[in-house]
Amino acid sequence: MWKLSVPVLLVGLCLAACGSSDANDQIRGMWDIPVFGVYESFDDGGEFVVALSPDLAVPFEWGTYTFDGEFLTLTNANDSDLCPNTSVTWTVEFSDDGDEAERTFVEDSCAMTDRGQDFIMIRESP
Repeated sequence: MWKLSVPVLLVGLCLAACGSSDANDQIRGMWDIPVFGVYESFDDGGEFVVALSPDLAVPFEWGTYTFDGEFLTLTNANDSDLCPNTSVTWTVEFSDDGDEAERTFVEDSCAMTDRGQDFIMIRESP
């Protein structure tokens, strides 16, 4: 019985790990958020930056992110210009080609911004 259970368990763990990697691959890169006139970048190390230009020269929001394939949560750094040490969560649905993503607001621990909205992101670079 153990011989059958261990391979099944290993396959399940591999699928779970692969799913997380695929989810992060979907969100990584530079995105244009036209409704706010900003650009948002998600890197390989789980960090995000929001700025007014795609070169991210003058960021005003930064911190860490998690994305599980459905929920995107941004946690602002303690020294972020906007809502330090707060988190905001959206669900994310990608277009078939992955070049657009619809973010649907779930919750925000900072009440001083308008980031708690639904909006579309357009991929600028992978």
